[in-house]
Amino acid sequence: MENMDYVVMLRESLEKKADVLRVLLIRNKEQEAILKDPNSTPDDLEKNINMKSELIDRIVMLDDGFEQLYNRVKTIIEKDRDVYADEIRLMQEQIKRVTELAADVEASEYRNKEFAKTRFADIKNSIRETKKSSDVVTTYYKNMMANNQANEAAFLDKKK
Repeated sequence: MENMDYVVMLRESLEKKADVLRVLLIRNKEQEAILKDPNSTPDDLEKNINMKSELIDRIVMLDDGFEQLYNRVKTIIEKDRDVYADEIRLMQEQIKRVTELAADVEASEYRNKEFAKTRFADIKNSIRETKKSSDVVTTYYKNMMANNQANEAAFLDKKK
């Protein structure tokens, strides 16, 4: 029966991974909203990215644990496939769910990447325009100062 516990742990690991992927999808939707909102701050985006990073670390940890446990019980499962048939079927269903969720996460990550490119390009253009405006003002100021100095000499009283 100890082996059945291991098989159940494999299935539960897949269920936990599916839960983490669902939360990651939610975080991706939040990130999309942040990237689309012109009033959002870089801190908002950084906080979201940090939360997503923690979730990804958890997925990696679950994957590593699953792989180690599976390697431990693989021969037992293959040998007594009939005994573990119900758990194997549940794991197969869970693997399908995990695969679908992973595909959804990947698609939303790609969309967010495109939103980020657009947002950062807009910010870059805004900075460029601000710099151009600043340069124009500086040039205008320098020209005005140069003209004032030249004009002052023209108004001097030369009769003395």
